[in-house]
Amino acid sequence: MTGSHDSFSYWVDKKSPVGPDQTQAVIRLAQISLVKKLMKKWSVTQNLTFREQLEAGIRYFDLRVSSKPGDTNQEIYFIHGLFGIKVWDGLMEIDAFLTQHPQEIIFLDFNHFYAMDESHHKCLVLRIQEAFGNKLCPFCSVEIMTLRSHFEREERGHGEEMLDQSQTETQKIKLQILFLHA
Repeated sequence: MTGSHDSFSYWVDKKSPVGPDQTQAVIRLAQISLVKKLMKKWSVTQNLTFREQLEAGIRYFDLRVSSKPGDTNQEIYFIHGLFGIKVWDGLMEIDAFLTQHPQEIIFLDFNHFYAMDESHHKCLVLRIQEAFGNKLCPFCSVEIMTLRSHFEREERGHGEEMLDQSQTETQKIKLQILFLHA
């Protein structure tokens, strides 16, 4: 399966604060404008949008997310040194692709969470469920799931709701990989 590292980092906002995924030393150094310009070059690890990555055959996405310090809303952003696009915007790109390509399966691996409390995690799960709805595959053991068994189950009309996977960092359980299909 083809995947991308820091999949969302095709754009980061050099005007945003340095992300909570960085050390205090980097945060202090970034007050120098030249350092922040260098950070932007380091933070951008992809040159294709989600849609372009999907069209190029990427099906596994490495996703790191954070709330933005000082924001009073529950908005969550992709992050890699600097803040990227809103998670919602990225999910909408992926959902549009899935709608046009109903036999595709995409893996979203939310594997780093920064500056997120339990309410942020719940908001993230609700956003994922809102974005993909019945395109979310049922929660099951990945050791026993195959593409054949998944599509056979769908054909028989045995769709299931995804189990709530909104565990928090404080509980030391992270959001599992999400399997998506149209």
